[in-house]
Amino acid sequence: MAARRGDPDRGLAHPGVVAAVAAVALLGSWLVARHRPVPSWEIDLTRRLSDAPDWVAHGLWPVMQLGTLFAVFVLAAVVGVFRRDWVLAVCVVLAGVIAWFGARVVKHAVGRGRPSVYLPDLVVREGSGGGHGLGYLSGHSATAAATLTVVMVALPRRARPWLAVVVALVGIARIVHGVHFPADVVGGWAFGALIGVAVVALYERVTGWLDAGRPA
Repeated sequence: MAARRGDPDRGLAHPGVVAAVAAVALLGSWLVARHRPVPSWEIDLTRRLSDAPDWVAHGLWPVMQLGTLFAVFVLAAVVGVFRRDWVLAVCVVLAGVIAWFGARVVKHAVGRGRPSVYLPDLVVREGSGGGHGLGYLSGHSATAAATLTVVMVALPRRARPWLAVVVALVGIARIVHGVHFPADVVGGWAFGALIGVAVVALYERVTGWLDAGRPA
Protein backbone atom coordinates (compact mmCIF):
# COMPACT_ATOMS: atom_id res chain seq x y z
CA MET A 1 0.00 0.00 0.00
CA ALA A 2 1.08 3.60 -0.41
CA ALA A 3 2.68 5.30 2.56
CA ARG A 4 0.41 7.40 4.74
CA ARG A 5 1.09 10.68 6.47
CA GLY A 6 3.08 10.06 9.61
CA ASP A 7 4.74 6.97 8.15
CA PRO A 8 8.43 7.27 9.16
CA ASP A 9 9.48 5.66 5.88
CA ARG A 10 7.88 8.35 3.74
CA GLY A 11 10.38 10.81 2.32
CA LEU A 12 14.14 10.99 2.45
CA ALA A 13 16.42 11.28 5.44
CA HIS A 14 18.02 14.75 5.63
CA PRO A 15 16.96 15.94 2.17
CA GLY A 16 18.37 19.41 2.84
CA VAL A 17 21.82 17.99 3.50
CA VAL A 18 21.61 15.81 0.40
CA ALA A 19 20.60 18.82 -1.71
CA ALA A 20 23.38 21.00 -0.27
CA VAL A 21 26.06 18.39 -0.91
CA ALA A 22 24.72 17.79 -4.42
CA ALA A 23 24.73 21.53 -5.18
CA VAL A 24 28.37 21.85 -4.10
CA ALA A 25 29.31 18.77 -6.12
CA LEU A 26 27.50 20.13 -9.18
CA LEU A 27 29.28 23.46 -8.94
CA GLY A 28 32.67 21.81 -8.41
CA SER A 29 32.24 19.41 -11.29
CA TRP A 30 31.06 22.24 -13.55
CA LEU A 31 34.21 24.23 -12.77
CA VAL A 32 36.35 21.19 -13.58
CA ALA A 33 34.45 20.57 -16.81
CA ARG A 34 34.94 24.16 -17.91
CA HIS A 35 38.70 23.96 -17.38
CA ARG A 36 40.89 23.70 -20.46
CA PRO A 37 42.94 21.66 -20.94
CA VAL A 38 41.31 18.71 -19.21
CA PRO A 39 42.97 18.33 -15.77
CA SER A 40 45.70 15.70 -15.67
CA TRP A 41 44.10 13.90 -12.73
CA GLU A 42 40.92 13.41 -14.75
CA ILE A 43 42.87 12.01 -17.67
CA ASP A 44 44.83 9.66 -15.41
CA LEU A 45 41.75 8.41 -13.58
CA THR A 46 39.83 7.94 -16.83
CA ARG A 47 42.68 5.90 -18.29
CA ARG A 48 42.93 3.73 -15.19
CA LEU A 49 39.23 2.96 -15.08
CA SER A 50 38.86 2.45 -18.82
CA ASP A 51 41.74 -0.04 -18.68
CA ALA A 52 39.61 -2.35 -16.52
CA PRO A 53 39.37 -5.94 -17.83
CA ASP A 54 36.62 -6.75 -20.27
CA TRP A 55 34.84 -8.92 -17.71
CA VAL A 56 34.46 -5.88 -15.45
CA ALA A 57 32.99 -3.82 -18.30
CA HIS A 58 30.66 -6.63 -19.30
CA GLY A 59 29.55 -7.10 -15.69
CA LEU A 60 28.78 -3.40 -15.31
CA TRP A 61 26.88 -3.13 -18.58
CA PRO A 62 23.49 -4.39 -17.24
CA VAL A 63 23.75 -2.03 -14.26
CA MET A 64 24.59 0.84 -16.60
CA GLN A 65 21.25 0.36 -18.35
CA LEU A 66 19.50 1.65 -15.23
CA GLY A 67 20.56 5.08 -16.43
CA THR A 68 18.53 4.82 -19.63
CA LEU A 69 15.14 6.33 -20.32
CA PHE A 70 13.70 2.84 -20.89
CA ALA A 71 14.68 1.84 -17.35
CA VAL A 72 12.79 4.84 -15.97
CA PHE A 73 9.47 3.48 -17.23
CA VAL A 74 10.28 -0.07 -16.13
CA LEU A 75 11.08 1.10 -12.60
CA ALA A 76 7.92 3.21 -12.52
CA ALA A 77 5.84 0.19 -13.53
CA VAL A 78 7.47 -1.93 -10.84
CA VAL A 79 6.74 0.70 -8.20
CA GLY A 80 3.15 1.03 -9.38
CA VAL A 81 2.47 -2.70 -9.43
CA PHE A 82 4.28 -3.85 -6.32
CA ARG A 83 3.99 -0.76 -4.14
CA ARG A 84 0.53 0.08 -5.49
CA ASP A 85 1.46 3.74 -5.31
CA TRP A 86 0.77 5.26 -8.72
CA VAL A 87 1.54 8.77 -7.52
CA LEU A 88 5.05 7.61 -6.70
CA ALA A 89 5.26 5.79 -10.04
CA VAL A 90 4.40 9.01 -11.88
CA CYS A 91 7.03 10.84 -9.83
CA VAL A 92 9.64 8.24 -10.85
CA VAL A 93 8.85 8.98 -14.50
CA LEU A 94 8.87 12.73 -13.87
CA ALA A 95 12.29 12.63 -12.20
CA GLY A 96 13.82 10.40 -14.86
CA VAL A 97 12.51 12.37 -17.81
CA ILE A 98 13.59 15.71 -16.33
CA ALA A 99 17.06 14.35 -15.61
CA TRP A 100 17.47 12.74 -19.04
CA PHE A 101 16.47 15.78 -21.07
CA GLY A 102 17.87 18.27 -18.58
CA ALA A 103 21.28 16.63 -18.93
CA ARG A 104 21.14 17.31 -22.66
CA VAL A 105 20.53 20.98 -22.01
CA VAL A 106 23.53 21.11 -19.68
CA LYS A 107 25.70 19.28 -22.22
CA HIS A 108 25.08 21.98 -24.81
CA ALA A 109 25.58 24.76 -22.28
CA VAL A 110 29.01 23.45 -21.19
CA GLY A 111 30.18 22.04 -24.51
CA ARG A 112 32.80 19.59 -23.26
CA GLY A 113 33.46 16.63 -25.55
CA ARG A 114 33.70 13.02 -24.51
CA PRO A 115 37.06 11.53 -23.46
CA SER A 116 37.94 10.23 -26.94
CA VAL A 117 38.02 13.82 -28.19
CA TYR A 118 40.96 14.52 -25.89
CA LEU A 119 42.36 10.98 -25.72
CA PRO A 120 42.24 9.54 -29.27
CA ASP A 121 43.87 6.27 -28.17
CA LEU A 122 41.32 5.61 -25.43
CA VAL A 123 39.46 2.32 -25.65
CA VAL A 124 35.74 3.05 -26.05
CA ARG A 125 33.52 0.06 -25.30
CA GLU A 126 30.24 1.81 -26.09
CA GLY A 127 30.28 1.12 -29.83
CA SER A 128 31.23 3.26 -32.80
CA GLY A 129 29.14 6.25 -31.71
CA GLY A 130 29.76 6.11 -27.99
CA GLY A 131 32.90 8.19 -28.10
CA HIS A 132 31.36 11.14 -29.93
CA GLY A 133 29.16 14.00 -28.82
CA LEU A 134 29.17 15.98 -25.60
CA GLY A 135 30.22 14.64 -22.23
CA TYR A 136 29.36 16.96 -19.35
CA LEU A 137 27.21 15.98 -17.67
CA SER A 138 26.52 12.23 -17.82
CA GLY A 139 22.87 11.64 -18.71
CA HIS A 140 23.01 8.03 -17.52
CA SER A 141 24.38 9.09 -14.13
CA ALA A 142 21.84 11.88 -13.78
CA THR A 143 18.90 9.70 -14.77
CA ALA A 144 19.92 6.88 -12.44
CA ALA A 145 20.46 9.28 -9.52
CA ALA A 146 17.15 11.09 -10.03
CA THR A 147 15.08 7.96 -10.60
CA LEU A 148 16.54 5.85 -7.83
CA THR A 149 16.35 8.73 -5.35
CA VAL A 150 12.59 8.71 -5.87
CA VAL A 151 12.42 4.91 -5.82
CA MET A 152 14.06 5.01 -2.38
CA VAL A 153 10.75 6.22 -0.97
CA ALA A 154 9.23 2.83 -1.85
CA LEU A 155 11.85 0.91 0.16
CA PRO A 156 12.59 0.50 3.87
CA ARG A 157 15.34 2.82 5.05
CA ARG A 158 17.75 -0.04 5.67
CA ALA A 159 17.55 -1.02 1.98
CA ARG A 160 18.10 2.43 0.54
CA PRO A 161 21.92 2.49 0.69
CA TRP A 162 21.94 -0.32 -1.87
CA LEU A 163 20.30 2.00 -4.38
CA ALA A 164 23.04 4.55 -3.73
CA VAL A 165 25.58 1.83 -4.56
CA VAL A 166 23.74 1.11 -7.82
CA VAL A 167 23.80 4.81 -8.74
CA ALA A 168 27.55 4.86 -8.09
CA LEU A 169 28.08 1.81 -10.29
CA VAL A 170 26.14 3.36 -13.17
CA GLY A 171 28.51 6.32 -13.18
CA ILE A 172 31.65 4.21 -12.77
CA ALA A 173 30.49 2.02 -15.66
CA ARG A 174 30.31 5.08 -17.90
CA ILE A 175 33.99 5.81 -17.22
CA VAL A 176 34.99 2.16 -17.60
CA HIS A 177 33.25 2.13 -20.99
CA GLY A 178 35.30 5.17 -22.02
CA VAL A 179 32.45 7.59 -22.63
CA HIS A 180 32.77 10.00 -19.70
CA PHE A 181 35.32 11.77 -17.54
CA PRO A 182 34.95 11.63 -13.73
CA ALA A 183 33.63 15.20 -13.54
CA ASP A 184 30.92 14.29 -16.05
CA VAL A 185 29.78 11.49 -13.77
CA VAL A 186 29.97 13.53 -10.55
CA GLY A 187 27.99 16.27 -12.24
CA GLY A 188 25.41 13.73 -13.36
CA TRP A 189 25.06 12.27 -9.87
CA ALA A 190 24.68 15.74 -8.36
CA PHE A 191 22.23 17.00 -10.98
CA GLY A 192 20.13 13.86 -10.65
CA ALA A 193 20.15 13.95 -6.87
CA LEU A 194 18.87 17.54 -6.86
CA ILE A 195 16.05 16.59 -9.20
CA GLY A 196 15.25 13.50 -7.14
CA VAL A 197 15.08 15.45 -3.88
CA ALA A 198 12.80 18.04 -5.48
CA VAL A 199 10.48 15.39 -6.91
CA VAL A 200 10.29 13.56 -3.57
CA ALA A 201 9.28 16.84 -1.94
CA LEU A 202 6.57 17.16 -4.59
CA TYR A 203 5.46 13.59 -3.90
CA GLU A 204 5.17 14.32 -0.17
CA ARG A 205 3.12 17.43 -0.89
CA VAL A 206 0.74 15.62 -3.26
CA THR A 207 0.25 12.60 -1.01
CA GLY A 208 -0.32 14.95 1.91
CA TRP A 209 -3.13 16.62 0.00
CA LEU A 210 -4.60 13.24 -0.92
CA ASP A 211 -4.39 11.96 2.67
CA ALA A 212 -6.10 15.11 3.94
CA GLY A 213 -9.01 14.46 1.58
CA ARG A 214 -9.54 10.87 2.69
CA PRO A 215 -12.19 10.10 5.31
CA ALA A 216 -10.78 9.25 8.74
